[in-house]
Amino acid sequence: MNKDSAIVDAEIVDDPSTNEETTTEKRANEKSELSDRLLSADHWLRFVFMVLFAFVACVASYVVAVLIVIQFIFALVTGEGESRLRSFGGSLSTYLFQILQYLTYNSEEKPFPFKDWPESEDVDCDNQQG
Repeated sequence: MNKDSAIVDAEIVDDPSTNEETTTEKRANEKSELSDRLLSADHWLRFVFMVLFAFVACVASYVVAVLIVIQFIFALVTGEGESRLRSFGGSLSTYLFQILQYLTYNSEEKPFPFKDWPESEDVDCDNQQG
């Protein structure tokens, strides 16, 4: 064996003590990052908002149910739904969608009252079969 091949062989062999130190450092960094995330005020503040918005979504879903019944009664009596209730129902359903987007981490924007109440999309109900 010549001198050059001995040097190459020595470079290939890993020093186990170096690997242990690197692994220990990685674990310490991971624990530190986890600790930082667990103690992050931003995450806990978002959790508080999520609980509040989940409660609002539950209440709003009951309002939607009442709105559905009232619109049905209007349709039975007058032959068509009430336009102001339809407009409110549209904006309320958009609001519920915004809440669900926030709760499922699909949006970082907090819904009303942190931004404007959503506008109802004008849907042409006359052309829809139902």
